[in-house]
Amino acid sequence: MNVSQLYIKGLNKSQSYSADWRSHVMALLKATFYTAMQIPITLLSLLPYALLRATIGRCCYFLAYSIMRYRYHVVLQNLSRSFPDKPYSEIHALAKGFYWHFSCLVVEVIKSISISKRQLAAKIRITNMDLINQYQAEGRPMVALLGHYGNWESLNILPSKLPFPVNALYKPLSNTMLCGIVRRIRSRFGMQLIPAGKALRQLVKAKNDVSLNLFIADQFPGSNKGCQLEFLNQTTSMFDGAEKLAKAINAVVFYIELERKPDDGWDVYFSLITDKAKDTVEGEITQCFGELLQQTVNKNPTYWLWSHRRWK
Repeated sequence: MNVSQLYIKGLNKSQSYSADWRSHVMALLKATFYTAMQIPITLLSLLPYALLRATIGRCCYFLAYSIMRYRYHVVLQNLSRSFPDKPYSEIHALAKGFYWHFSCLVVEVIKSISISKRQLAAKIRITNMDLINQYQAEGRPMVALLGHYGNWESLNILPSKLPFPVNALYKPLSNTMLCGIVRRIRSRFGMQLIPAGKALRQLVKAKNDVSLNLFIADQFPGSNKGCQLEFLNQTTSMFDGAEKLAKAINAVVFYIELERKPDDGWDVYFSLITDKAKDTVEGEITQCFGELLQQTVNKNPTYWLWSHRRWK
């Protein structure tokens, strides 16, 4: 090896060490920032819910709706396309209602960082537990599909209400800090989080065990992917990964509906889609989920996540 080659080799090593050093520093700074941000948010969550809604909730609503107009054109476009027969005045009222619900949801998520198991369990009520008990007695794995409706994050209490494991499929968020907060909230009371890429292997391995596996299944699956169906007056691509996993383990498949109660809690209702997933035709489970979710959204549209760019 000549002198020039030795020089280049040494330069490459130096650059490599420098890059490693910078990456370690950036990782440390991100971790420090994440920890620092958690402290005020956690302290804020200790305040009473009514006070948080009257202050943080109203401020969030004012900023999102009146000042920043957070994704306002997306909300109006989604509502207008979903309800083509409604006049603009009603679409506008639904948009305002959505922004107020969104602000309350922010408050509920903040509160969920420190809320006790007893307090949250009192707010979240399973209305037809007998249906779950029936399939638990049969030793069946269960899959539950739900949408971005109501406060889906409140279902993190289910492990304390059910005598068997509860898992949730998730995709890591691009925002590291927000992803960490969401993971902390979802796993506080014993829910196991399964990365999307590992879900099939993990669920097939445990297909003979009783468990409940939650899938938020109304997100956009990507162009030319998923199952095509009519949803809210539009041709819609719907995520069908949950259906494929359910068929692989021959699961009992439920749809979960959340309904707001006067005490600011949520009633959780399980509807049976099928108890023999492997016997269904392709797309049947996803189609049924879409129809049930549409019925839920039509009951009270303000509780669905209209700010999501669902149709692309």
